[in-house]
Amino acid sequence: MPAALRSPAATLACVAVALSATACGPIPGDPTRSDLLGRAIAATESAASVTLHTDGLSLMVPMKGRVSLDRRGNCTATMSYGSAGTVELIRNDDGDVYLRRDEALLRTQERHRSPDALQALVDQVGGRWTRPPVDGPDAPVELALCDGVMLPAGLGNGWGDDSAKGETTTVDGRKALRLVRPGGEGETTVHIAAEGPPYLLRVVTKGGETPGTTTYSHFDRPVEAKAPPAEDFAVTG
Repeated sequence: MPAALRSPAATLACVAVALSATACGPIPGDPTRSDLLGRAIAATESAASVTLHTDGLSLMVPMKGRVSLDRRGNCTATMSYGSAGTVELIRNDDGDVYLRRDEALLRTQERHRSPDALQALVDQVGGRWTRPPVDGPDAPVELALCDGVMLPAGLGNGWGDDSAKGETTTVDGRKALRLVRPGGEGETTVHIAAEGPPYLLRVVTKGGETPGTTTYSHFDRPVEAKAPPAEDFAVTG
């Protein structure tokens, strides 16, 4: 079970972001941006399952992906690193892990090999599923994607205690509260669900070292993490 996906607290399950009364009563006092953001992060981490779509830059490398995970340990992930290639990963609740890297990513990650050894590896496993080790130095780094809900760097400190005077909007048809934190190194905009649990719906970061967009969806829906078909596996040995 990912540590960051805890069992939902009863109080979070029915707290709405709207600044008026809810079924659980109003948020005491005049909530600040940090108050609402803290509730949103806790609610998102406490969901039974969630899907994240990311699109941005990290150390000037384009990164685009989709990760679905639940509290039982099921996880599916697809990450594309621009011209460096694409990887797919499946982990089920039994702890079985499956990995598929395309040729471009194999050539990027395994470039320490000799040219002949690298070509042999590409011919053997490129675009095919494998069963990698789940720990140790040879475990795929992408397994970290399944350890818990990813929170963009823009959700760090600096939101302050100013009253939350966000504007209402929609994200994929869901009512949301929009909060903006300007900053010298980049602007961060957070969209929080305004009905039901105050889930994070979208985080947009402009400027800084990690600009991009992360969208959260499919809360509390089953995550299917089935083993790939046998014919899609690399033949080893």
